[in-house]
Amino acid sequence: MRLGLGIDTGGTYTDSVIYDFEAQEVVAGAKALTTRDNLSTGIIRSLRQLPNDIIKEVGLVSLSTTLATNTCVEGKGGRGRLVLIGYDADLYQRLKGRYGLPDMKEVIMIDGGHNQQGQVAAEPDWTALEERIRETLDHTDAYGIVEYWGIRNSAFEQQARDLIRGWTGRPVVCAHELSTEINTLRRAATTLLNANLINLIDALLDAVKEGLCELGVAAPIMVVKGDGTLMSEAFAREHPVETLLSGPAASVVGGMKLTDCQSALILDIGGTTSDLAQVKGGMTVLAEQGVDVGSWKTGTSAIRIKTIGLGGDSIISFDKNDCLTIGPRKAVPLSYLALKYPAVKEELRKIEHENRWHTLPLGEFFCLAARPEKTYELTEAEKAIVAALEKGPLSRQQLSEALDVSMFLLYTESLERSGFVIRGGLTPSDIMHVTNDYLAWDREAALSGTRIMARRLNMTVDQLIDRVNSEIVRMLYNLIVEFLLSTNAGLKGLQAPDARALLDMSFSKPCEDVRIDITTRLPIIGIGAPAHVYIDKVASRLGTVGMIPPHAGIANAVGAVTGSIAAEETVLIKPRYDRSGITGYGCHASSDYFETEDYDEALEWAKSTALMLAGEHAAAMGASNITREVRIDIDKYEDARVELLMEVRVVARAVGSRLIYSRA
Repeated sequence: MRLGLGIDTGGTYTDSVIYDFEAQEVVAGAKALTTRDNLSTGIIRSLRQLPNDIIKEVGLVSLSTTLATNTCVEGKGGRGRLVLIGYDADLYQRLKGRYGLPDMKEVIMIDGGHNQQGQVAAEPDWTALEERIRETLDHTDAYGIVEYWGIRNSAFEQQARDLIRGWTGRPVVCAHELSTEINTLRRAATTLLNANLINLIDALLDAVKEGLCELGVAAPIMVVKGDGTLMSEAFAREHPVETLLSGPAASVVGGMKLTDCQSALILDIGGTTSDLAQVKGGMTVLAEQGVDVGSWKTGTSAIRIKTIGLGGDSIISFDKNDCLTIGPRKAVPLSYLALKYPAVKEELRKIEHENRWHTLPLGEFFCLAARPEKTYELTEAEKAIVAALEKGPLSRQQLSEALDVSMFLLYTESLERSGFVIRGGLTPSDIMHVTNDYLAWDREAALSGTRIMARRLNMTVDQLIDRVNSEIVRMLYNLIVEFLLSTNAGLKGLQAPDARALLDMSFSKPCEDVRIDITTRLPIIGIGAPAHVYIDKVASRLGTVGMIPPHAGIANAVGAVTGSIAAEETVLIKPRYDRSGITGYGCHASSDYFETEDYDEALEWAKSTALMLAGEHAAAMGASNITREVRIDIDKYEDARVELLMEVRVVARAVGSRLIYSRA
């Protein structure tokens, strides 16, 4: 057998799967809670649930990780330093905030560079660069180099990289290795984020390798990129920014693999979010621009995705008007909390028996997730909350009694944002326990929590369940319709308040004389543990079919191990004009530049260079048995009087297979 091990770290769960490449089937799968403070801990816990005798036989390990995405969202990261060549300081200072870039004093900026045609405008001051590098050496872990017109000629980026590596011995990556984005500030953000992530991805991969070694696994490691393809461990260590949206991309690939469906919508309903993406012709649909995550706007290629804060662990509550709400805050499901802490079930029974009415949800609990190291940064009230939760979770009423304050004065928000305290409450996962759709934890606790919420909202349990499920279906319906409207050019103008009203009407159909139906020809593939409860209802609303593949709950881990390796290289041919017409051609590749006066020579150089670089890129990511193809796109301006060649794009794509070791 040729076995692979796929690992996916989601916002709530870390999934792992052993996959047989010869039989094209899942051999075993497992889940464990994701440990956001140390992703490797949750990974190893998941792997320990797999059959020990089989896991030792795997010949390939592939990992999708939330590390880059979490780092962006949480504003964390390593000590990366940006080196900018040929930038306008005023432009940078004015626009840096739009892209998540740091203040000027944190950046090394030198003059010089190439012009828009790729020709040398001025040699950079390498002596000044060395002085600035040595000044920052004690406060920098990695460097990222960006030249303003480096996409037209990357020679100075490469020279700066070689010099800085020689001076420092630190990791250095150039913008042209990461992005072809023409927006120079997006390229700068991509490059700095990559530098910030290098030490973090190193630590994660080292920890995962150590854990695999303890389990007897000796196999090469691949990492999922944000476009769903794979890259080698060595390549990932140098290009960690490529893992932005790695997890959602793995889900899309897994959905395709498990259904063999080449064109579809793929809806991943996880514990924290619901993610929607699309595949066409067996390929993931990519975002037109780079990935925007948190405050960062990057030029990294990744899947086009739309996300809402709705998942199996979204908290079910009510607003000031006593209207039902679901998410976006997540909570520990009551059924899981009671399984881990039996006292929670007793407290739920007590709350249910007392049947008190309150403007706040009484069936919520607070749990200590991590002990703050710097307690001096907490207020006295926050210190008291931490101390009260030391022995285990407390309900809202128990915590207020322990602190001798009103329930309205329990200021837990800052502790929850910092990750020190987490909330327990009624969630869709609990509702699925009540309806017997999911029975992993304590059903009795889930039922108590549901009764408490139903009474508070003056409903029966069945009415509450119907309302919750109907609202989830409505939210998923809106997610899909908004995605389809925003990705079809002719409909983008509908993204307005009027469109929201039409969306609500199309779902509820409240008008007798007007019928609004929104349908799609695309099937909807549902993955994630809760998907089977909702997909058919959502698909029916959209006049299409829903598909729940086998192993839908671990489809993301399947996608992590079954992806292919692909690389693209685009070479631009730019004509140069004077009054007499075209005088020559500049050929711009990611890492090379060529000038000629002959079009045929330019085209031949562009094709051979694009094919060569695409193949080299795929090989660097770990591909074998590489196949390559090239296409040529010609952009012309034409009217009744003139025809002008604007640009020729030569795009080479190289696709290869993973190297899987057979241990049979």
